[in-house]
Amino acid sequence: MSDIEPKTGDNLFDIQHRMNILERRMEKLESLLEQREYHDDSSDDEVTMPRFSVKMGDSGESLLESRIGEFGLAWLGNIVLFFGIIFLAQYLTNIQQPLLAALIGYAAVIGILALSKWLKESYSYMSFLFGVFGQLLMFYVTLRLHFFTANPVIPWQGAGVALLLTVIAVEVYLAFKKTSEFYASLALIMMITTAIISDTTHIMLPVITAAGAGTLYLFYRFGWYRILIIAIILTYFTLLMWILNNPLVGNPVQGITAHHYSYIYLAACAAIFSLIALIPRTEKFPDKFILIAILVNGFLFSSLLLLWVVAFFPKNYIWLFFSITLFCIPYSILLKKFSVWKYSPALYALYGFVAISITIYGLYNFPRAYLLLSIQSFLVVSIAIWYRSRIIIVMNVFLFITILVSYLATSASSNLINFSFPLVAFLSVRVINWQKTRLNLETEVIRNTYLIMLFFTTLYALYQAVPGPYITLSWTVAGVVFFVLSLLLKSMKYRWMALAGFIATAFYLFAVDLAKVELIYRIVAFLFLAIISIGISIYYVKKLKKKQN
Repeated sequence: MSDIEPKTGDNLFDIQHRMNILERRMEKLESLLEQREYHDDSSDDEVTMPRFSVKMGDSGESLLESRIGEFGLAWLGNIVLFFGIIFLAQYLTNIQQPLLAALIGYAAVIGILALSKWLKESYSYMSFLFGVFGQLLMFYVTLRLHFFTANPVIPWQGAGVALLLTVIAVEVYLAFKKTSEFYASLALIMMITTAIISDTTHIMLPVITAAGAGTLYLFYRFGWYRILIIAIILTYFTLLMWILNNPLVGNPVQGITAHHYSYIYLAACAAIFSLIALIPRTEKFPDKFILIAILVNGFLFSSLLLLWVVAFFPKNYIWLFFSITLFCIPYSILLKKFSVWKYSPALYALYGFVAISITIYGLYNFPRAYLLLSIQSFLVVSIAIWYRSRIIIVMNVFLFITILVSYLATSASSNLINFSFPLVAFLSVRVINWQKTRLNLETEVIRNTYLIMLFFTTLYALYQAVPGPYITLSWTVAGVVFFVLSLLLKSMKYRWMALAGFIATAFYLFAVDLAKVELIYRIVAFLFLAIISIGISIYYVKKLKKKQN
């Protein structure tokens, strides 16, 4: 064997040596990748907060310690720096040097933002924090030019607000440039703060209205749904603060005595946020968010509307609710045609119908309003068929029951109103049965509910309208009518109602008529009920024989 040929042992040793080198290199690469996970600066606008773990490095230093040192101290340093500059500016203001305080504040802002830009490549997270705190400091320094200062640098409130809005415009520009929901959220908070601090109706309310419109546009363009729900809550919160005399700036908590046309801004905010229902479906936000946003907007608007009515329009609210109807009903038709969210037309239609009910009450008061409300219930059913909306049908049932119970509990009996309830119940159940395939109603609960109300309201209406001796006869006739309807409509449910009517008649006959009605009337009632009962019994016998044959 030649000397230049490699030996087997040497080959194995060389392979083992190379494997050890590769293993050490892989360990180093894994360590570098793990560290780079927390230093990814590929995005300029969003900085991900670090995830902490307690892994030990080769030098014995834990990653938890490293993260606290890098990120925790960065936050601490920026916060301390921010308040240090604020205290310095406050000290200069206290010694009657507000202009110097403003100049030093803006100089600090320029320095911090310059430092943020300089550290962008090497220390991305520190650069991000400097940028955020620099913008907050710029807003604060601009704020102190007029507000919360005994000797302001700018004595005109309008100019002070204009400068603050300029700072906010810069923040909005950064949000667009970096496509950052975070910077947009900062701009929203600054706008709400500016509105509250201004403490002037026609600055405060237009600013929050503009903020709501802006966040809606951002939602439409970028799908930023978190900032939109925050905007809805903060907008109505600011409106609440306004009607309570804005206690956040030190005013006493009390109701505003004049409306200052604030209802225009309340309505504008509600209408702006209602446009959410026209936003097309995308993957940028979850589908359920649209429903949540619509419900939150409706609940908060309704709550504040109640305050506005109590505070400013306790006796003159008809036009207010009629205006809501004029918006909601046409808007629901628009949504039916253009919205991809199928539940949205029904929600706004229902809100419009509730507004109509309140308008009717305001015009006619109770009990006269109950007649129109019962008729409106049937109209709602008809519209629900056109909308193909089961939601409207279900909600209308609850509203109908509420109206009926309220009438029976609070108002004196009126024959016209009494008979309107069974008539509306009968027409509603017939229309629903006629168009049940259009509504996709797979359950009998709705129709059964209307039939139950038809049965009891019929007996109640006859009880109130017919003289005492003839109540039994009238109930017997009602049972016959139900039985005839069962034959004409080929519906077993009306036969059950007829049987229940005869049983109720018999119970009333023995429990009441025997003690109060004269003998001649008792004889007539007994004979009439007996003839009808026997006749219907014969019908059932013949029907049973036909089935057996």
